[in-house]
Amino acid sequence: MPVDAQILAVQKPVRRQLDEVQKRLRGLFRTPIPILNEVGGHVLATRGKKFRPTLLLLTARLRGALGVDAIVTATVVELVHAAALIHDDSVDRSPLRRGKPTVNGLWTDEMAIIMGDYLYAQSMALLVEYEQTAAMGVLAGAVIEMSCGEALEFQHAYNLDVSEVEYEELIRAKTGSLIGAATEVGASLNGGGRSKARRAAYRRFGEQVGVAFQIVDDLFDYLSEPEVTGKPVGHDLAEGKVTLPLIAALRQATQADRRRLRSLAGRRKWTPGQWADLRSLIERAGGFEYSRQRAAALAGDARGLLAREPHGVARTALDAAIDYAVDRDH
Repeated sequence: MPVDAQILAVQKPVRRQLDEVQKRLRGLFRTPIPILNEVGGHVLATRGKKFRPTLLLLTARLRGALGVDAIVTATVVELVHAAALIHDDSVDRSPLRRGKPTVNGLWTDEMAIIMGDYLYAQSMALLVEYEQTAAMGVLAGAVIEMSCGEALEFQHAYNLDVSEVEYEELIRAKTGSLIGAATEVGASLNGGGRSKARRAAYRRFGEQVGVAFQIVDDLFDYLSEPEVTGKPVGHDLAEGKVTLPLIAALRQATQADRRRLRSLAGRRKWTPGQWADLRSLIERAGGFEYSRQRAAALAGDARGLLAREPHGVARTALDAAIDYAVDRDH
């Protein structure tokens, strides 16, 4: 199934609620300040597939119908995600994301910081307005973890000796924490908030999906084409992001291949021939295959948690969401 059709199938049980989320997002940019409206319009036009709000809504639907609290918290999750990406693009000085101009690329880093702050503030204001105190605690914790993930990424930049454990700690904080928060909040709705065990299980579910999702993203830096990912090949490695394919290859390569791999990976730019050599060395050492296997194992763990639920449209869609996280090509 094509990736776009795949995510649409995942979202089918909560399509109406996702439309409501989009309406609420549009309403946040009807302000008296033209520049906020302009930048906000760009943010709305370039938002992705709303994977995180989808997971929140589907998790909540496991226990029954979806109300205003589900729509509000799903909106907040999307706001937090958008704010984090805007700030991340500014930190990385990235002019494009998925082939589309970033806020800092079209305007300035200062405007990106302002817009990200505005979205964070709006997310908290919504939670206060609708008295979603428990969700506020969960999402505030996720924002803290995401900030720590950004700091770890800075700390580990260009470190070819970073371990797999350190890498997974980083991506769990940077990517897994918000997805885990989304599914924890979803599990707490419709009366689920009374069960700490259920909330913890679905936080773990989301984190496992999120870490698997990020590992697959990190494979794209080596294996996808620029017209698919919207960024140059090797962009992440050039920015100093040492990810699982390289970590595994360095651990498993022969001594001679490891020396050559470290020499190539330590560069900031590559000729086409050098990049082909780098990819070939990682492939030969099993770095790509190991990464695929690790993502699949995490997806299997998440599927095991989901298996406790009775069969229904929400469980089927969440199962498909796991497939989407690890099978997509961009």
